[in-house]
Amino acid sequence: MPYLGLKGNGLLAGVTCASGMGFILFGYDDGVIGGLLTAPTFQDQFHLDSTMQGTVTSLFIVGAFFGCMASALINGRWGRKTISHAGTLTLSLGAVLQASSYSLAQLLVGRIVAGVGLGLLVSNIIIWQSEISPHHIRGLLVASSLSFLILGQLIAYWLEYGVSNRPTSFAWRFPIAFQAALALMASGLLLVMPESPRYLYQQDRHQEGAEVLRLLYTHHGVLDEGRLNGTVSEITEAIAIESRQATWSDLIKSDEVCSRRRVILACILNACQAWSGSTPVSYYTTYIFQNSVGMSYHLSLLLSGILQVWFLVASFVTWYTIEKFGRRLSFMITAAGMTCVMVVLAAMVAIDTHASGIVAAAMIFLYQAFYTWGFMGGIWVYGPEVMPLKHRAKGEGLATACLWLSSFVVIEIVPVAISNIGWRTYLIFACFNLAFIPFAFLFLPETAGLSLETIDLCFIDRSTSPVKKANELRKQMKQGRDITLDQAFEGEKRLEVVSHVEHAA
Repeated sequence: MPYLGLKGNGLLAGVTCASGMGFILFGYDDGVIGGLLTAPTFQDQFHLDSTMQGTVTSLFIVGAFFGCMASALINGRWGRKTISHAGTLTLSLGAVLQASSYSLAQLLVGRIVAGVGLGLLVSNIIIWQSEISPHHIRGLLVASSLSFLILGQLIAYWLEYGVSNRPTSFAWRFPIAFQAALALMASGLLLVMPESPRYLYQQDRHQEGAEVLRLLYTHHGVLDEGRLNGTVSEITEAIAIESRQATWSDLIKSDEVCSRRRVILACILNACQAWSGSTPVSYYTTYIFQNSVGMSYHLSLLLSGILQVWFLVASFVTWYTIEKFGRRLSFMITAAGMTCVMVVLAAMVAIDTHASGIVAAAMIFLYQAFYTWGFMGGIWVYGPEVMPLKHRAKGEGLATACLWLSSFVVIEIVPVAISNIGWRTYLIFACFNLAFIPFAFLFLPETAGLSLETIDLCFIDRSTSPVKKANELRKQMKQGRDITLDQAFEGEKRLEVVSHVEHAA
């Protein structure tokens, strides 16, 4: 029985759990290395100064960058699931290399290999889930998967805390090796889930794609034929319109669906994540509590674990807000919140008293809440949404590579910045967060509630901005009007599109 016999919401739940396992891996590495950098047994083995701590952390990001670029070059030819499997196996190899390290060189190689694996996995699994999820709950499902990312961080911090008193290298080898077990679990879940129907249609495997859609739209034994036919029509229309736009050179041209603009938007937005301050908070939570707030290693590790519990609880709010308020408004509100938090954090660290240290710790907790309500879920949802189908694998690979590249720069400089300029480090992130508000307002069209194919309409209509067009489409959909891609064309061009669609079907 295919896909464990799951249909409808059960199949969507299975896809969400499989995607969530991939993000558990992501979150686990976020959490595990931050706690180990200051672990006594880890320091006794490798003797890292602040510069080398940044290098050890950031080399994982370098590997992830190359993994994403490899994914973009492959362009989904092997399927979303196949590349994700390759990522989990590569990450497992990297985890084994790190856990068995006795030299710094082997540790660094293991970090790079594991990073390549995570880059391959994450850049494909998010596309896979987005392409399978129905448009009206796509944000909710991706946001729920990203709660698994926080669960991964939570597992890492509390596992480290549980073994932190061990006087041997087991205190750091076991937490690193555990990544391999998580990666194999993720691969096992992917094996029993379907391939993306949009990818299958793109590869002219229409029968397989239609079968997956039939299972997704079957609820309580009844097939929703209207939704099935509508989705198939939208997919074939999008493929027809984008059929002449498949090469890398087309990606940098101003084509009918504005591929270049959409890829640039996704790349900038992904870079925003690291410069919001989320990357240092994720990777250096224990380090920040020790070196900025002035806590002991054991208390810092304990508080880091509690922070991840709070992070997970706060992420449940995103399940509701990401569809209720939309991506764009969530970006603007939370960017304003993160700006204020970073300013207060900088001021409290500068005052440097016991009371200000408590307030600073509270600000880190508040920052995590704002971040998960806006940028954490929103960025991973928005990237695949805004990409045209033909360029989705290439574009999302590039966008995720921008995230890793920005994270590399931030991770490399944060330990040195905290050592040299102290509290002023957090003002840098406050300035970036402030700049994200006008960027979201002026350039990011709202995608909540729109199908992946309908989003093309926001960029096809050159008579208005994508932001205004998205608002018009959302109003039309609320009024019960049907939105189709060929509405963007008139006369001979509409006939040409219809001809392409009929041929594709």
